[in-house]
Amino acid sequence: MNFQKTNHNMHITNFDKSYTKTLYKFIKNSKPHGYIDWILEYNFFKNSLNSKNNNTTKSFILIFSDQSKQVISGYCLIDNKIGLGYSQLNIFLEDENYSNITKIINYLKKNSKITTKKLVIASNSEEKKLQKYLLTCDWRVVRKFYKLEKTLFNDSNITIDNKFNIIRIEEKDSSKLAKLQNDAFKSHWGYEKNTPSEITKEITKKYNTILIHKNQSQSILGYVWIMQTQNYISKINMLGIDPDFTGNGLGKSLLYHALNHEINNGKKRVILDVDSRNIKACKLYEKFGFNKYSSLIWWEKELD
Repeated sequence: MNFQKTNHNMHITNFDKSYTKTLYKFIKNSKPHGYIDWILEYNFFKNSLNSKNNNTTKSFILIFSDQSKQVISGYCLIDNKIGLGYSQLNIFLEDENYSNITKIINYLKKNSKITTKKLVIASNSEEKKLQKYLLTCDWRVVRKFYKLEKTLFNDSNITIDNKFNIIRIEEKDSSKLAKLQNDAFKSHWGYEKNTPSEITKEITKKYNTILIHKNQSQSILGYVWIMQTQNYISKINMLGIDPDFTGNGLGKSLLYHALNHEINNGKKRVILDVDSRNIKACKLYEKFGFNKYSSLIWWEKELD
């Protein structure tokens, strides 16, 4: 196991399976942080961390406040987005001693866990100390996202055009969805192209529901992707429309069907993240009664 002492009260080690339950409890009991809305159901958490396609020994480090490695005090998840030219970090330190971020980054560099020359970190609106630290260390704000929520109930004030046939996606449509998603989001900040095989894996996960609309030639013109995060909470991960088919009310119809799907499955609350610069999407969610409950600021910095 790769283990390194960095100072008198912080110790870093690579994640391995033996820490799964301890890490799950730590994240579940931690305050909101970073950009990840963790799925807080243990079996799903365990399977996602320890799947064959997820090499967490390379992408996940744990931080301990004691040399015996019994008490987790933080973690860092590393996502090297080669196509976008940066490495994305989700860092949480329970003691909020963010001066240790420099030590963590040095550890990642030394152990070849970072494969790009630029880093990106997200902070939510509650992480004031993290934001202050990043500012003082010359990190630059590149984007702001709003975190929105809606309490679910049957809303008779919303009417939609029934000309769209909204159905659940099948595995055979993975390639079509990958094409649509890449076309719809290619100009969006932070979006990295997906492959059909990656889409197939997401379709088959039991916590995902993807609704689509096809035209007469069976091309997918729009989709909405919903993920269950907790027993009574779901997240709308993405809502995308064919760039040549925007303005026809399909986005409204997909969102309406997504919310009703979640109501029918006993969900009480839906959350989502939206780019503050995406005015059209912000207005759509506002019409459906979504309210802002937090925000997410993305920061970047070139490595020395």
